[in-house]
Amino acid sequence: MSMDKFGLLMVCVASSIGLATAQTKKVTGQVISAEDNQPVIGAAIVVKGTTIGTITDFDGKFSLDVPNDAKSVMVSYVGLKGREIPITAVMNIKLESDSHALDEVVVTAMGISREKKSLGYAIQEVGSEELTKAGQINVTGALSGKVAGVQVNQFGGSVGASSRISVRGNSSLAADQQPLIVLDGVPIANDTQRSGDNTYNGVDYGSGLNDINPEDIESMTVLKGGSAALYGMRAGNGVILITTKSGKKGSGVKVSYDGNFTIDRISTVPKLQNSYGQGNNGDEWHWKHNAPDLSYQEYAEKYGFNWVDGTNGINDFYDESWGPRLDAGLNLVQYDSNGQKAPWVSRPNNIKDFFQTGYSMNHTISLSANSEKSTTRASISYRDQKGTVPNTDQKRYSAQLNSFFKLNNYISYDMSASYTRTQSDNLVAQGYGGNNPINSLFAWSGRQINMKTLKENWDQKDANGNYTYYNWNPNYHMNPYFNVNENTNSYQRDRIFGKTSLYYQPFEFLKFEGRAGVDYYNSQSFERHYIDRSDWTKGGFTQINTKNTELNLDFIASFNKTFGDFNITAMAGANYRDLSWEDAEIGATALTIPGVYTIANKDGAAYNLMDHSHRRSNSVYGNASIGWRNQLYVDLSARNDWDSTIKDAFFYPSASASWIVTESLPALKGDGSYLSFWKLRAGWAEIGGATSPYRNRAYYYAATDAFNGVAQIYKSTVYPNPDLKPESIKTWELGTEFGFLHDRLHFDLAYYHKTTTDQILNVRIPYSSGYSSLLINAGKIENKGIELQVRGDILESKDGLNWSSTLNFSKDRSKVVELYPGLKEYGMGWTWGIATQAIKGEKWGELVGPGFDRVDEADVKNGLATADQIGAVKVNSNGLLRSKSAQRIGNVTPDFMMNWRHDFNIKNWGFGFLLDLRIGGDIWSQTMAHSYTAGVANVTAENGIRERDIVGGVDVLKNERVVMQDASGKWVTNTIKTDAYSWFKADVSEYYVFDGSYLKLREAYISYNFPKELIAKTRYISNASVSLIGTNLWLMWVHSSNTMRLDPETGGVSSDSRGIGFEQAAVPSSRSFGLKLNLTF
Repeated sequence: MSMDKFGLLMVCVASSIGLATAQTKKVTGQVISAEDNQPVIGAAIVVKGTTIGTITDFDGKFSLDVPNDAKSVMVSYVGLKGREIPITAVMNIKLESDSHALDEVVVTAMGISREKKSLGYAIQEVGSEELTKAGQINVTGALSGKVAGVQVNQFGGSVGASSRISVRGNSSLAADQQPLIVLDGVPIANDTQRSGDNTYNGVDYGSGLNDINPEDIESMTVLKGGSAALYGMRAGNGVILITTKSGKKGSGVKVSYDGNFTIDRISTVPKLQNSYGQGNNGDEWHWKHNAPDLSYQEYAEKYGFNWVDGTNGINDFYDESWGPRLDAGLNLVQYDSNGQKAPWVSRPNNIKDFFQTGYSMNHTISLSANSEKSTTRASISYRDQKGTVPNTDQKRYSAQLNSFFKLNNYISYDMSASYTRTQSDNLVAQGYGGNNPINSLFAWSGRQINMKTLKENWDQKDANGNYTYYNWNPNYHMNPYFNVNENTNSYQRDRIFGKTSLYYQPFEFLKFEGRAGVDYYNSQSFERHYIDRSDWTKGGFTQINTKNTELNLDFIASFNKTFGDFNITAMAGANYRDLSWEDAEIGATALTIPGVYTIANKDGAAYNLMDHSHRRSNSVYGNASIGWRNQLYVDLSARNDWDSTIKDAFFYPSASASWIVTESLPALKGDGSYLSFWKLRAGWAEIGGATSPYRNRAYYYAATDAFNGVAQIYKSTVYPNPDLKPESIKTWELGTEFGFLHDRLHFDLAYYHKTTTDQILNVRIPYSSGYSSLLINAGKIENKGIELQVRGDILESKDGLNWSSTLNFSKDRSKVVELYPGLKEYGMGWTWGIATQAIKGEKWGELVGPGFDRVDEADVKNGLATADQIGAVKVNSNGLLRSKSAQRIGNVTPDFMMNWRHDFNIKNWGFGFLLDLRIGGDIWSQTMAHSYTAGVANVTAENGIRERDIVGGVDVLKNERVVMQDASGKWVTNTIKTDAYSWFKADVSEYYVFDGSYLKLREAYISYNFPKELIAKTRYISNASVSLIGTNLWLMWVHSSNTMRLDPETGGVSSDSRGIGFEQAAVPSSRSFGLKLNLTF
């Protein structure tokens, strides 16, 4: 090339550069948060109408070349309100907080962040503030009442009690129907630790989910139906994604303290009578009928009650309250009167006197650091509870670390790790076990008991140093204070979680991730039985050691690119899972020397049990989403699972679509003053419910003890099925979202339909086969339901009152379509002769047991009754209830659930509360059954029914029509007189079923944020707030059938599906109120 031509070329190039430079101009600026005046890192700055843009740096600053004709830039950041700002040479921009903006991007399956508007399925997220605002000490309590379609059953009010979570109703016959828990992208165990038989008694050691400190959680996202499809055979019961705090918010180095302390008192005490004390036949009716010539004092001493030694006196061995009237001027010898007569008086508060004031506290100190290439958050926490039951406790020590590092423009990695130790010196026993003190308080009890003397003398010893077992009844019960101090259940659990991901991003649109996660726990429980009157008459102990390790390895490739009007987001990955579980139990069923808990001190054979399981799985999965002009989206996903518990591989596809109508038809939206957002969505998916290991082959097991010193091995009595399959769930849903008044009012309505087939059933087979039952795939259950979420910013004012409200409503209707040919019902849970069953053609969870004998169509056909009498309750010739076996006496499924949250703010003050409503869901109560029989319940003595003759349907059982047979055998209105004692001794299980409806004030708070200008004077504190908090504050309403006003959320002796619909001598739930303090340095 000649020098002339080269020079000409340089001139042209220089001219073009000058022209280009002349067409743009440079602007600079900074973006800060209006809330704390801190720089906003990573805020997007885009020239309106173009793709020209940049993001802010570590100091919130930016520099951008913009076209000369550009008028404005769009500034946005997740969690802050976006703004359109006119272009100037120097731009200082403040962004206001926007709680709704947090909903724009949500965490979905496999930890992928997606725009919420693009999703074709229902998803609901609960943020950290909502979880912790009221100071809940555990995760399950914090989640309760905050998500539509999610029911959290708290199993009693004892320290460390477990919970059961169900998503969109019950659709399986399996015991475990809890959702999969995924922590920072890695599945973890949420198994409940419980000993006992899941029928009558045991000790509840809590839910694994509660190992996580609520203060370490950034958000919880509930995936329902098709939204969980990428988890394949583990997604059948829904998925809960937990994202922990990572330090990405804010900038620089911050130290925070989050603490709360609450006082805990039992919130409800069952309605017990205070008119009659311990004994038998001691009321006025029996006095008038048996010995009217005696004074009441003489009759009471001779026939009602008189203490000698708890065995040889007048009814002093009775653990019932059918004795003489209290507060009637009587003087009787009692267990604590040293053989002398003492006033026979009521003690209405003796139950309250047993329970103590407990406390709960949670202290968390965290350090977060954020730089241009790394973020880190580290925290340590201490949680401590002293129970309302004396000498019960639980402590948790936790440490958590979450870090992200960007090594260069292509490689980055993150890691999170946590350790939790849970420790209890004693947790109260539950159910009908002799070491559960609740049985001798609420059910079998004398209403004159002086709790003060029981407390003062529980450790009384004789001259030889042996316990005297001082108690009001030495035959059936132990002193409740002896139980909680000597018959103790200690627990220790160590849990380690670790996750790390290595990212390689060769292009802006393509990223590769290698992810490894491990979840490990090791628990040990030690149950000591010095002695109790029913189960451990010679003492004993049990030590249980459990280990669980789950390893998950994933490789994921992600793609996100825009092609003209289309945006394509895709991912593909593979997973390897390895899960091992071990259990070892050792103990003695009798002791040579009381209180020495070693195998060397056993009396008789030792108890020994060892068990384990090991499973592996491989999976591949993928997802693709196509969006067109930010208004139409189609989403497809698929997963294939190979699992060691089943023979075949299983494929799980899903598809969804969504259309943002207001983007396609902007005329509908206008300026947003009326309709600001409208979206339609639909989705379909097939997901699975996995089986447990060792169900498809024959295995041998070791017996718990030897025979003549020889070990015993036995084969499972369940015939294995080599062709066993996981449950199959096919689900589809339709939904729509509306936003009105610039999205100040937002509705999200979903209708879903779920069909579960290939239920894993254990059906009986002839014993001639050598087995008792066979595992098969059969059965079909349908669930249909609606979910409604309503969010409203009712009042908005920068300097005045702000009022926001959120309502969640859900209704699930289940139906057992079919079981197995010839099988009409299938048992799921059982206690005290009452079963929860799946019955063909009925809703899931029918309560079946002895019921009232009622007038039916056969009586009408035979001319013994009229059609309008159908359903009337029959009594016998003595006027007492007639019982009929195997009756449907209730259903455990709620009709609907609703919760309504309100938050108010004015300047630095905040106030809010959460109401929780459940309608329906029947419960059979052991407390009610036994306290009726024992004459302890208030209903057994109200309205003077022990003083006179009574008539069923008139004086008792007033809510039912009661009929008797006349001389011709026809059923007519009952007029037969009887007495209260005989009436309540006629035991019919249906009598003890109540409607579990309730309305609760679940949470409330009053908060104050200290002014910035005030705390700035401290030089060390950047943010500070203090709150008055309360949880489970008021059981506002229960159904009239709940005659004892029991908390419907208390449970039985199983923490899974087998415990639903049962209440068994449960510790009352606690009402908590206290203070919460947040400081940032």
